[in-house]
Amino acid sequence: MATTTSSHRRQSNRTRQTDANGHRTQATTPSPDLDEENYYQLLGVRSSSSAAEITSAYRRAMKRSHPDRVHPDRRAAAEELAKLLNRAYSTLANPITRQTYDRTARAQEMQDQLMRRYVGGLGGPGIGGADPFAQALRREMSPAERADQRRADRSAMLSLLLVFVVVTAVVITLIVLWAVVSLLLSLIF
Repeated sequence: MATTTSSHRRQSNRTRQTDANGHRTQATTPSPDLDEENYYQLLGVRSSSSAAEITSAYRRAMKRSHPDRVHPDRRAAAEELAKLLNRAYSTLANPITRQTYDRTARAQEMQDQLMRRYVGGLGGPGIGGADPFAQALRREMSPAERADQRRADRSAMLSLLLVFVVVTAVVITLIVLWAVVSLLLSLIF
C-alpha cells in the first residue's frame, strides 16, 4: 500500500506534454515556491475562481507582459514574469496540482501566523525590529494582523505580569514564613 501511495504522489506532480515529434512525454512540474508571489494574486483571480476564469486571467496577463510585446531593454524582466505566469497557470489549471498548491499555501500561512504571533520581532540582528534593512523589506501589516499582534502583545504582557506576581508572592511568603519560624525558635530557645 505504501508503494501505491508514493507512486500516486509522484504522479500528482506530472503533466502530459508532447515533444517535437508529437510523442507524449511526462514532465515534472516544479513544486510551488511560496516565498514567491501568490499565484492567485499574480493572475489577479480569487482562490475560488473556476478553471475558465484562471485561463482567461492568464491570457490577459500574458498579453500585457509577453516578452515579444515589450521594449527590448525590459525583455529580460518580461521573460521572468512570463515564466512565473506560466508556472502559476500550469499549477492552477491542473486540479491536482492546484489542490496541492492550496494545501501547501494554507500550511505556509498558518506557519507564518504562528511565527508572527509567538516570535514577533525577536531574533537576528537588530533585536526588536531595529534593523533598518529588514524594516525596508517588511510589508505593512493589515488591520487584522495589527489586531492579532496587539492581542498577542497583550497576552504576553499579562503572562509576564502573572509570573512576576506569583514569584513575588512566593518570595514574600517565604520571607514571612522565615520570620515566623525565627520568632518561634527564639521564643522556645
